[in-house]
Amino acid sequence: MANPFVDPEVEPTPDLVADALGPAVEGWDALMRELAEAGVEAPWRWFRDGGWLVKAADRARTVAWIAVDGNATTCNFLFAERLRDAVATLPGLTPDLARKIRDEPLRGKLFPVAFTVRTRADVDRLRPVLKARINLR
Repeated sequence: MANPFVDPEVEPTPDLVADALGPAVEGWDALMRELAEAGVEAPWRWFRDGGWLVKAADRARTVAWIAVDGNATTCNFLFAERLRDAVATLPGLTPDLARKIRDEPLRGKLFPVAFTVRTRADVDRLRPVLKARINLR
């Protein structure tokens, strides 16, 4: 799938996001509430190489990159390699997710932890990683 929001003149609105996601807007709304409750700002930004993305940030520090991707939301967290063991052993992670975190290759000096979000349950699964991204330095 691809980001439907690539026109630099048309910033995504809640109605456009709902139209693009269909029933998966439930996950989008839950993710935006989760970020707001954590004190994370989530404004849209336009990028020449990716279209409109949400750069979720806690003050000046990026917490996550979020995009509409077809009929789902993608939410990517980036961590420094030195934090890999701490992230992989977070309470509340499924064994599959912990294994994925341990095995994820580096991209530069960081490793990504990616989630596909369609429902509230998907947001529940990413919550430990979100909290770690906010709190781990």
